[in-house]
Amino acid sequence: MTSPLAGGSQESAPMQRWENEGLARLQAALVRGMLRLTAAPLGDSPVVRGVLPVPDGRGVGRVAVWDGHDIATSVAYDLPLVDRHGDNIPAVALTAALRQAVRQTSDTPWTAAGAGHDRDGHGIPVVAAEEAEQILQDGPEFDLTDALHAAAVGIAPSGGHDTAGNLCLLGFLLLDQHSARLYMIGEGLSDVVGLDVSLRDEEGGVSVGITGLAAALPSLIADDQLRYNPSGSVDPYCSEVFDLTHW
Repeated sequence: MTSPLAGGSQESAPMQRWENEGLARLQAALVRGMLRLTAAPLGDSPVVRGVLPVPDGRGVGRVAVWDGHDIATSVAYDLPLVDRHGDNIPAVALTAALRQAVRQTSDTPWTAAGAGHDRDGHGIPVVAAEEAEQILQDGPEFDLTDALHAAAVGIAPSGGHDTAGNLCLLGFLLLDQHSARLYMIGEGLSDVVGLDVSLRDEEGGVSVGITGLAAALPSLIADDQLRYNPSGSVDPYCSEVFDLTHW
């Protein structure tokens, strides 16, 4: 796969580039990752207005954000879909990079972020991909909210149903700055259980993935019980709690 950071031939037709390089799939992943940010947050914060496929399919996705009140505040940011080595960039990393780009563009982004940038066909100023590329190369800063979202999606990627082993995510709760509780039910469980998972790595940094636990969870259930590392915690929302923070 050709990386946008390394340049590449622009001779192929746009649709052929999307198909041949698999960029349409990466663009679709970006769309899914950004959909959760289109809804107004519980407070005054920017939200996603739209995700746009850059016409030539050169490995860049365009995300437009606005203040949620005045559409004239819109600013678009180009995000690379693959890194300099041609590897896919996870959607959670693109979300973190976008957040930093919005913060860094201007101290008053909704009045000055678009100044000095070219505008697209909708009149939206576009911040070039170089800014996000630098953030990604330096390593994006993840928020605890990223880790909570990644934990829930890692267990139930389809939003709660049809997970591995026919398990279903019924709820979740951020417990503190380090862990969250996922409420599960499904095949092999006689009642709702709470799974405590870690949101930080061994160095204390925010961690955005529990893929190992998600893959192993069905195999930990036997005889209608999850028996791995039961916790002494009492929770009115589940029958039993299990401590999987060190998984």
